[in-house]
Formats: sequence, structure tokens, C-alpha cells
Amino acid sequence: MRGIYIHIPFCRKACRYCDFYFSISLHYLDNFVDALVKEIRLKGEKNGGRNLETLYLGGGTPSLLSAPQLEKILKAIHSYHTFQEKPEWTIECNPDDLDVTTIKKLRQLGFNRLSIGVQSFHERDLEIMRRSHTAEQAEASVRQASSEGFDNITMDLIYGIPGQSSAEWEENIEKALSLPVSHLSAYHLTFEPGTVFDHWRKKGKLLPVPEEESVEQYRILREKLLSAGFDHYELSNFGRKGIVSKHNMLYWSGQSYLGLGPSAHSYDGERRSWNISTLKKYMDRISTGEDIGETEHLTSKELYHDYLITSLRTKWGADPAHIEEVFGPGFRLHFEKQAQAFLEKGSMSVMAGRLVIEPGHWLITDHILRALFMD
Repeated sequence: MRGIYIHIPFCRKACRYCDFYFSISLHYLDNFVDALVKEIRLKGEKNGGRNLETLYLGGGTPSLLSAPQLEKILKAIHSYHTFQEKPEWTIECNPDDLDVTTIKKLRQLGFNRLSIGVQSFHERDLEIMRRSHTAEQAEASVRQASSEGFDNITMDLIYGIPGQSSAEWEENIEKALSLPVSHLSAYHLTFEPGTVFDHWRKKGKLLPVPEEESVEQYRILREKLLSAGFDHYELSNFGRKGIVSKHNMLYWSGQSYLGLGPSAHSYDGERRSWNISTLKKYMDRISTGEDIGETEHLTSKELYHDYLITSLRTKWGADPAHIEEVFGPGFRLHFEKQAQAFLEKGSMSVMAGRLVIEPGHWLITDHILRALFMD
């Protein structure tokens, strides 16, 4: 095990585009923390981690937790797991949660990386997405975090928002670059099943942006960030001066990790497991000692597909020699044969013996993956 992910499933508001598991029933916060601490103990007693590299609190909105609640969680983590000398500790935050007192406390607790969900600096975008903060709060939170000593700040932005022009998207990027951020994650808005946006799409109230507009905004994103010295190292992620999300790199490089909390996933190199995605059932089963999740043993084909899905999202790509060593010569032969057409088209290339999808073609990654998968 190389890292731990903790899912904090609470939000003040339900964003209209989000399909992650969350709850707005904040009165369950204390009960949830008690259940989470028990899960940490139960799993820690069986398989405590040593010399871990990362801890990541995601959600939901982990910054909703009070200092005593965070302290309780971290105390439990330290009881069963140890970390290397300089681990990466990340907590996802909404801008409206980051006052000076909160920022100072997060530093004191050991967090050294903030992931701030800005999404946009335009009020109209924030309103249509039903975000809980303002553009002014977004800018202020980043500046305040930096002034209080956080030198590893990542920001989330969303493009492809209906009604957002490419010029406005460019303004968002320029605003982000004017702030002390070391990393930026930019995601294209998707109309996920079950979300308010998807419901509006079905009724014709809100439509996805045209494909050519998505491509243009992606081009602007790369052009602006590369010119500013950022490295485009993963489909949606850019880092300044070699900075990467160490925790997410565990996922993309196939390392093992432990997931805690409702809907959290874990992976040990052979098995994938996941917790139940219902807060009430999660807490009830923890209290009665029932199983809170499921596990599946992955086949060679499934592991091969997982390797392609994660590795080809990055600038390092997939290694044919690794495929042969881990999965067998038949998988390598299939991979190289299927990749040939994309190499000839220029959407893939060979770099230091590895096959990579050219960053300018990362928008068609799913199309390429389908061709590389085993039937």
C-alpha cells in the first residue's frame, strides 16, 4: 500500500453536474466520523500501512469538517499507519470554507497541499453549476492559503460549460495563472446520468457545447498553460516545474492504495474493492460489524485494460515490455498491432520505447483505448 484515500461525503449544496457520492445531511457529520474511525481501526488492524507516501481527503467537501473532527480522523490514521518523512497530504476545499483560521489549522494538522474547487471565475458559470462560493471568494482563498504558507496549491477548473464562450474560458485560465498555484486540473463538463444537468439535457433546457467548441477550449488550455511553463503530464492535469499530484500518480501508475469511507475504492494489484455508496447503510453496517463493501479479483484481461486506461492518460504512456512481462507475449502482440494504425496517423508516438498518445489527441483517448482493448 502506497497511499490512503478518505471519502468525506458531505456538501452544503448539490452541484448540478456532480455524480460523485455525497450527502447534504450535515447533521450526520459526527456519526459519520465515528463510523469512519471504526473503519480505519478495523482495516488498520488487518493491514496497517508502513512508509506511506500520500494521504488524500476527497469528497464531497472535506473542508466542511471541523478541526476536532479532522483531528479525530488523523489520530486514528496515525494509530495504524506510518508515513515517509515528507508525505503529500492533500485536502479538497471549497473557497468559501478557507478563512484564515481554517487554513492555519490545516497547516498545523499536517496538510501540505490544498485542492481548491474553483471551477470558474465567472459568476454566471458558478450560478448555473450551483456552486456555493463566489468568484471573489475563489481568488481570495488561493491568495490567503499562499500567504499562510501553502506552496503546493492546486485548482480545479471546468470548461465546456454551456453559455461559456472561449474568450471567457481564456479569462479563467489567465486569472488562474495570475494566482500562486503550482498545479491545475481542468475537466470538461460532462452530463452524467442522474445529475440535474442530464435531466435538463433530456428536457432540452441545457445542451452540451458543440464538439468544435470543446476542441477549441482544450487547445486554448494547453497553449496558455504550456506558455506559462506548466507541464501537461496527464489528460486533465498540469504542473509547474515538475510538480505532479503524487496521490493521483499512484492511480495512474498502478500502485496499491486503501480507500476509506462510503463509495471509496481500494486496489492491491490483483483485487479491486469498494465500499457501499449509501451513508446510512455505511454507518449502520459499521456499527453492527457487517461487511461494508465488495471485492472483485481481476482477470489478466481486466488488469491489462486497467493498465492502458491509467498509463495512456499520462505523458509517459504504456510500455510494451511491461505488458509482455506482466500479461504475456500475446497481449504485447495485440497492443502493438492495434497501436500501429494510430502511430501511422500521428495520434500516437514512440518515446523512449514506450507508446504514448500525443497530448494534442488526448481528447480521443477513449476511442484509442477501445481499439487497444482485447475483445
